[in-house]
Amino acid sequence: MNADDVRRLVAELPGAEERSHHGHPDFRVGGKIFASLFPEKGTSGLRLSREEAVAVAAAHPEAFRLVSDRGPVGWVSANLTQVSEKQYGELLEEAWSLLASDEELAARRAAAGPP
Repeated sequence: MNADDVRRLVAELPGAEERSHHGHPDFRVGGKIFASLFPEKGTSGLRLSREEAVAVAAAHPEAFRLVSDRGPVGWVSANLTQVSEKQYGELLEEAWSLLASDEELAARRAAAGPP
Protein backbone atom coordinates (compact mmCIF):
# COMPACT_ATOMS: atom_id res chain seq x y z
CA MET A 1 0.00 0.00 0.00
CA ASN A 2 1.07 3.59 -0.63
CA ALA A 3 -0.44 7.10 -0.64
CA ASP A 4 -1.94 6.63 -4.11
CA ASP A 5 -3.68 3.44 -2.96
CA VAL A 6 -5.14 5.25 0.05
CA ARG A 7 -6.45 8.07 -2.14
CA ARG A 8 -7.99 5.58 -4.58
CA LEU A 9 -9.81 3.78 -1.77
CA VAL A 10 -11.03 7.07 -0.27
CA ALA A 11 -12.36 8.14 -3.69
CA GLU A 12 -14.73 5.14 -3.61
CA LEU A 13 -16.46 6.45 -0.46
CA PRO A 14 -19.46 8.75 -1.10
CA GLY A 15 -19.01 12.26 0.25
CA ALA A 16 -15.36 11.75 1.17
CA GLU A 17 -13.00 14.59 0.39
CA GLU A 18 -9.32 15.31 0.84
CA ARG A 19 -8.19 18.39 2.75
CA SER A 20 -5.14 19.33 4.74
CA HIS A 21 -4.68 19.34 8.51
CA HIS A 22 -1.48 20.42 10.27
CA GLY A 23 0.45 20.16 7.01
CA HIS A 24 -0.58 16.68 5.94
CA PRO A 25 -3.53 15.30 3.94
CA ASP A 26 -6.63 14.22 5.75
CA PHE A 27 -9.90 12.74 4.59
CA ARG A 28 -13.29 13.96 5.72
CA VAL A 29 -16.95 13.20 5.36
CA GLY A 30 -19.49 15.76 6.52
CA GLY A 31 -16.56 18.02 7.41
CA LYS A 32 -15.20 15.56 10.01
CA ILE A 33 -11.88 13.73 9.76
CA PHE A 34 -12.02 9.94 9.49
CA ALA A 35 -8.49 9.29 8.21
CA SER A 36 -5.17 11.03 7.70
CA LEU A 37 -2.15 10.37 5.55
CA PHE A 38 1.55 10.82 6.23
CA PRO A 39 3.12 9.98 2.85
CA GLU A 40 6.68 10.74 3.98
CA LYS A 41 6.33 8.21 6.82
CA GLY A 42 4.32 5.64 4.87
CA THR A 43 1.54 5.70 7.45
CA SER A 44 -2.14 6.53 7.69
CA GLY A 45 -4.26 7.34 10.72
CA LEU A 46 -7.73 5.83 11.05
CA ARG A 47 -10.51 6.98 13.40
CA LEU A 48 -12.29 3.90 14.74
CA SER A 49 -14.37 3.00 17.74
CA ARG A 50 -12.18 2.72 20.82
CA GLU A 51 -12.82 -1.01 21.07
CA GLU A 52 -11.93 -1.68 17.44
CA ALA A 53 -8.79 0.47 17.57
CA VAL A 54 -7.52 -1.40 20.63
CA ALA A 55 -8.37 -4.80 19.12
CA VAL A 56 -6.77 -4.07 15.73
CA ALA A 57 -3.55 -2.79 17.28
CA ALA A 58 -3.34 -5.80 19.61
CA ALA A 59 -4.07 -8.34 16.86
CA HIS A 60 -1.72 -6.85 14.24
CA PRO A 61 1.11 -4.98 16.01
CA GLU A 62 3.34 -5.16 12.94
CA ALA A 63 0.79 -3.18 10.91
CA PHE A 64 -1.10 -1.03 13.43
CA ARG A 65 -0.11 1.11 16.40
CA LEU A 66 -2.66 2.48 18.86
CA VAL A 67 -2.31 6.27 18.88
CA SER A 68 -5.27 7.27 21.06
CA ASP A 69 -8.05 5.48 22.88
CA ARG A 70 -9.71 8.23 24.88
CA GLY A 71 -13.47 8.20 25.12
CA PRO A 72 -15.55 6.34 22.57
CA VAL A 73 -13.07 7.07 19.74
CA GLY A 74 -9.72 5.46 19.05
CA TRP A 75 -7.07 6.24 16.46
CA VAL A 76 -4.62 3.77 14.99
CA SER A 77 -1.63 4.42 12.79
CA ALA A 78 -1.39 1.97 9.90
CA ASN A 79 2.03 1.10 8.50
CA LEU A 80 1.08 1.03 4.82
CA THR A 81 3.92 -1.34 3.91
CA GLN A 82 2.65 -3.92 6.42
CA VAL A 83 -1.09 -3.86 5.78
CA SER A 84 -2.98 -5.48 2.93
CA GLU A 85 -5.23 -3.40 0.72
CA LYS A 86 -8.20 -5.52 1.76
CA GLN A 87 -7.54 -5.05 5.49
CA TYR A 88 -6.84 -1.33 5.15
CA GLY A 89 -9.86 -0.83 2.89
CA GLU A 90 -12.20 -2.50 5.36
CA LEU A 91 -10.93 -0.37 8.25
CA LEU A 92 -11.03 2.79 6.11
CA GLU A 93 -14.65 2.07 5.24
CA GLU A 94 -15.42 1.46 8.92
CA ALA A 95 -13.80 4.80 9.84
CA TRP A 96 -15.79 6.57 7.12
CA SER A 97 -19.08 4.85 8.09
CA LEU A 98 -18.88 6.13 11.68
CA LEU A 99 -19.27 9.71 10.35
CA ALA A 100 -21.13 9.27 7.05
CA SER A 101 -24.74 10.38 6.65
CA ASP A 102 -27.55 7.93 6.04
CA GLU A 103 -27.61 9.03 2.38
CA GLU A 104 -23.87 8.39 1.98
CA LEU A 105 -24.19 4.98 3.63
CA ALA A 106 -27.07 4.09 1.30
CA ALA A 107 -25.07 5.22 -1.74
CA ARG A 108 -22.15 3.02 -0.67
CA ARG A 109 -24.42 0.00 -0.22
CA ALA A 110 -25.95 0.59 -3.63
CA ALA A 111 -22.52 0.92 -5.27
CA ALA A 112 -21.36 -2.31 -3.64
CA GLY A 113 -24.29 -4.24 -5.15
CA PRO A 114 -25.91 -7.36 -3.74
CA PRO A 115 -23.91 -9.50 -1.28
